[in-house]
Amino acid sequence: MKILILSPYPENLLDPLEGHGDTYIVNKEKIDLSFCKQKRIEFIISYGYRYKITKDILDFLPGKVINLHISYLPYSRGAHPVFWSIYESSITGVSIHLVDEGFDTGNILFQKEVDYSREEDTFLSIYKKMQFEIEKLFRMNWKYLRNSQNNGWPQQGESTSHNKYEIEEMKKYLPKMWETTIKEFFDLVDKI
Repeated sequence: MKILILSPYPENLLDPLEGHGDTYIVNKEKIDLSFCKQKRIEFIISYGYRYKITKDILDFLPGKVINLHISYLPYSRGAHPVFWSIYESSITGVSIHLVDEGFDTGNILFQKEVDYSREEDTFLSIYKKMQFEIEKLFRMNWKYLRNSQNNGWPQQGESTSHNKYEIEEMKKYLPKMWETTIKEFFDLVDKI
């Protein structure tokens, strides 16, 4: 199968593809339907991709466009999901979901809760932990994902969503930016 990986960091996704004899193209730039047709794409994996995948592409590849998201959806859709999951005290984890016309709103295919230490972890260490877990979840389940054997289930619960600009106001509580521990962050936020 010919796979399009839309990601700035695809390295840890390649082994399972190669193990199943899949070929792939990696791209982090905006794509359109003509690109997919010209390259004869049969499946799309989005991971950290900054652009919306258009409806015509979704119609061209029904059930064959997935996203790897580093939050436990429906919590923290959109930008900076690890930060918002922690700030909102929602369940932290990772999700693989079908892509639909919304942002991170498609049916869940696989999910995993991931814990962290408020005392020891920094935002960066949790981000790296979430990346490790989503890549592991993908590797373990590629054989099912590639065959579209799972339509998933609708996201359950009250959703939250954030855009990339919302983080700017929160930076005043991150004295070491992403190296700030969760405890340090909440100590500053609680002083307000």
